[in-house]
This record gives sequence, structure tokens and C-alpha cells, in this order.
Amino acid sequence: MKMRMRTIFLMLGAVSVIVILSIVLTRFQPKTVLHESPQHHLPKGVKLRIGKGHVNDIEYSPNGTVLAVATSIGIWIYDASTDEVHTLLTGDNYGILSISFSPDGQTLAGGGPDRIVYLWNVATGKREQSFVGHTSGVFNVLFSRDGNTLASVCRRETNLWDVTTGTHKKSIRGYSNIGNTLSLNGDEVMHASGNNTEIRLSDLITGEEKKTLKGHLKGVKSVSFSPDGQTLASGSWDTTIRLWDVAIGTHKKTLEGHKKSINSMTFSRDGQMLASASRDDTVRVWDIGTGTLKYTFKLHTADVQHVAFSADRRTLASWSYDHILYLWDVTTGKHKKTIVGHLAAIACLSFNIDGTMLAIGASKEIQLWDAIEGIHQKTLMGHKGSVDCLAFNPNGRTLASGSVDETVRIWDAVTGRRKKVIKGHVSEKDIYSHIRSVAFSPNGKILASASNDRTIRLWNAATGRHKKTLSGHTDAVRTVVFSPDGRTIASAGGADDKTVQLWDVTTGKQKNALTGYISGVSTVVFSPDGSIVASDDQNDVKLWNAATGELLNTLNGHKSSVKSLSFNPDGKTLASGSWDITVRLWDVSTGKHKKTLTGHKHLIYSVAFSPDGKTLASASLDGTVLVWDIASLTNASGDAK
Repeated sequence: MKMRMRTIFLMLGAVSVIVILSIVLTRFQPKTVLHESPQHHLPKGVKLRIGKGHVNDIEYSPNGTVLAVATSIGIWIYDASTDEVHTLLTGDNYGILSISFSPDGQTLAGGGPDRIVYLWNVATGKREQSFVGHTSGVFNVLFSRDGNTLASVCRRETNLWDVTTGTHKKSIRGYSNIGNTLSLNGDEVMHASGNNTEIRLSDLITGEEKKTLKGHLKGVKSVSFSPDGQTLASGSWDTTIRLWDVAIGTHKKTLEGHKKSINSMTFSRDGQMLASASRDDTVRVWDIGTGTLKYTFKLHTADVQHVAFSADRRTLASWSYDHILYLWDVTTGKHKKTIVGHLAAIACLSFNIDGTMLAIGASKEIQLWDAIEGIHQKTLMGHKGSVDCLAFNPNGRTLASGSVDETVRIWDAVTGRRKKVIKGHVSEKDIYSHIRSVAFSPNGKILASASNDRTIRLWNAATGRHKKTLSGHTDAVRTVVFSPDGRTIASAGGADDKTVQLWDVTTGKQKNALTGYISGVSTVVFSPDGSIVASDDQNDVKLWNAATGELLNTLNGHKSSVKSLSFNPDGKTLASGSWDITVRLWDVSTGKHKKTLTGHKHLIYSVAFSPDGKTLASASLDGTVLVWDIASLTNASGDAK
């Protein structure tokens, strides 16, 4: 039984496979990579999905036929023999944080932030039951050993359900925290909880504390029961794993070898092996009988979060914050396959000039995708912090990226080679010069960058040399954009600024300021003819006359903050992406709402029309980009939901 650590807003990271540590910082996929296009259960109006979502849990079925991967958009069911996707199981809202197979392998339970536990028939993929009534998101689910009871763990309670009748049996109040695990044997519910350097064993039914296990030198981070419930493994910040006899509460063995703390552990189904995932980027497999280390797997490049044994113990799956799912041969200790496509939160995206390529920024990586077929092309590496903004130059052969690492990087979009690293924004006390936005001028000669240092800087796009600094904002500059004629720059200020500034590109002087905002402005865009400036104002969208600064219209309808705007190339339609998990399409001339696009499972950070206006891409915290068929949505009646 493995301990499951859940968090809803697991951010930042991307999918790629490291084949070489290239001097040019570009990575390509080896032959063992499985990177299929995840086109299962597409939302209405979506013609392409890029990314399979962030991974929250992994587990093999007891009969060994299925590998289930719980993600921020649902559960991907992989055929364990071919490692290819069979289907996607989804809940009503958000994604799935935890999964558990019934002992016979016929039923899969999943729980998540929508406070519902779902039961699916594994063979048919049909949802059979839903358990509702939880007081908060469900971050752990577990079948009892006889399969008759299901436990669902929330933040402050554990619920027990009768699987046969679908009825609620009992709620057990109490604070449930990370570093917890359960053992269910019939009506017995043993609970292990890490408490600083100690582990407390208690009976959840009676509330009786059974044992306190002491021995770790630093805090306990993860705990896991063996399948028979007789052994408990505890992983600590002291880098050791301790094995305990549950019945008598005594220490049995100490497993040493990891260099950093233990994130999670899982026993093989026969209880003879233990796999551990660590912050040292490794997976280790231990022989429980002897306490010796069998293998150390070292391909991951970030914290390893989840591990799962196949039913026959021959394969181990592991997943880390590098957003790669590796499969290992436990009998030989060798790497078998790599499954990619499970992206983390996607912060930004940009189409190239002809709409055939889509660049997306996720954590420290930039991925280039075929925007027509949804095929991954390249991964660009080099940033030391998350990539928050991207922009293609007018000819589509050059890509600029800005990051919290305080640099702008220029890439050859064809070869993936890094061309330049631009530094120059200045950090002050308590203010880091994170790059928030980048934009090329229409002729491609100037690159503008906006930063937390309250400035916009203009650079020679060919040489990377600094040209001008535009100063005047009183808070972080969140967005910068050129007008279509290249003569004006619009920039959006943060919460202590609450303005959109318009600048003369030639002189660097301020031309106008758009004021009256409730809070800071996240996004600003020019209409294709340059006559209108659109910007967000919390949940609303404001349209301004670009020449006079007159407010033309305010578009109402979103239920949460608007974070991205994009005009259709014909200028008639405006798209807005919001934290209310919807994209809205607006008629620019009338200000009327045209369509609401739903399909993402989490906050939307970026939207962009393709250059031909036929498609719209939206990027979300759920780790996916959805590409919408605008023609079909425009021809359909009513909201696209």
C-alpha cells in the first residue's frame, strides 16, 4: 500500500526526455519514448489536445493489465502490455488526485478536489457510482483488503463507504495531513501519521492511539503500510527509511542510501520489495527481507514523487517533477520505456506566423508542437526558472522567452538552438526583475521586455543590445505589446499601479495613460487595425480608443479574473481566458457575449488565435492546451459547453 501525497496546485514542470546534455540545450526523444497524441474525450468544439495533464498518482491494476495515471484532467488508462493509452476517465469537475483499484481489479476509485469519489468499471470505462458529501477535496482513496469498504480521506475527516450498496458507513473526524497512510482490513482502519520525528499508529474506528514509533533524527515525510498491514515503512528528511513491526511497534530495519528526503514509497504486492522516491531525483528498490538495496534508477532530473509496482513485480513506474513517466525492469534494473505528454501548468503559448507551430511554456522548458497534428517537435532547455512569456518574431523563425530567472532568451525556432541570452533588468531590495512579457515589433527589429522591476526595456532583436528603458509604472509591468504599425507600445501595470501606459516607440516617452482600473492589469492587446486597446479589469474586459484613450465598452460575464486576451485577425471577435475556467468570445463592435468555451479543468492562463483565425488555443493550469475549431463554434447555436 503506498502513501499518497496530494496537492491541487502542483505547478511548474514540463514533459521531455533527456537524451544528451546538449551544449545547445536542446533535447530530443529516444526510440523508447511513447508520446502519442492524447485525443480522448475531447470537449465540444475542441479539435486537438496537447498534453495529458499533471500526474497526481499512479497505480497498476492487481491483474497487471492496466496502468492507471491520475492527472489534473482525469485518469489515463494505459494498456500495461503495450504502454499505450486506452482511454481517459473523467469526473464532473477538475481532475483526480488519488486512485485505488479494488482487490479483484474490476473497479477503479478516484477522488479529487471536486469533493466526489468516483467508481469506474475498468473493463468498460463506465462510471458506476459516485460518493458525495465530502467536506473538502479528497486526496486519498483506498479499498479494504476484502474490497467491501472504501475509505476516502479529506483534509479533516476520513469517510468509509459500503462499496456494494453505495451507502455511507461512517465519518471519522480528525485532521488528516500529508505524511499519512491507512491500512484497511475489514472494519479495522489503522492510521499512521508522521508527527515531527515520530510516527503515531492509531485505530480510526475507536480513536485509540496504539503506538508511537521513535527513531528518525528529522521530520517524517512519508509513511506506507505493507499490503498485509504488518509492516510500516517511514521515510524522513534525515534521508533514511525505517521499517517497523506494526503489531508490537518495534523497529526492524533501517534502509540507507538516499541523499535527500523521501517523498513517497510503495510496497510490491507480495510485500517483498519496497520502492522509494526521493528529492535526490532517484528511485530505489529495496529487498525487505534482507534490507539491502537492489537497484538505483537515475534518469529523473527533478524530485521523484510517485512510484508503483506492476502486479508481477517485474515493472516499476515512476514519475517526477520533470513530468516524465519512466518504466523500469525490476528484474534487470534497466530502463524499459519512457512515457511523456503529462505536462504541468502551462503559463504561456504563442503561434508562429503561419499557425503550424505552437510554442508553450511550462516550468523551465519551452516545447514546440505541430499545431495541426499535435505532435511534439522539440524541447528547448536553458532557463533556470519558470518560463512565463513567449513570442515569435514576424517571420516565425525566432522565438523569444522570458523567465523568472531574470533573463530573456532568443532561440532559433527551426533548429531549437539558443542564439542569445539577454540580461539587463535590475533587481532591487525585495523586488526581483522577473521577466513578465516579451514582444517583437512588427518589423522584427526590436524586442520589448516587461519586468517586475517596473520597466519596459527595448532591445535590438538582432544583436541583443539595449536600446531604451521606458520608466513610469509604479509596480511590476505584467504585459507589453506593440501596436500593429510598430509606433506605439502598450504596457500593463500591477496592483499598485492600476494603469495601462501607451508609449512612443521612437522617443520612449509616454503618450497616454488609461486609468480607472479596480486592480492591477494582467493583459493588454491591440486590435489588428490598431484602433482599439483591450485590457482586463479583474473579471471584466475594457475596450479603449487607442488614439484618444476614451473608454468604449466594458464586457461583463466572467466570474473570476481575466488573465489573457486575443483578437481574431479580422478584429471582429475578442477571446478572453479567465480563472473561472472558461474562455469567452465577444463581438467587438457590440460588446455582446457570443460563446462560452468550457473544457479545461483548471485556471486558464493564456489564449491565442491562430494567424488565419480558424483556431483558438487556450492554455491552463490543468497541464493541457486545447485547440478550438472556431468555424464550428461560430456556426453552432448557443454556448459551446
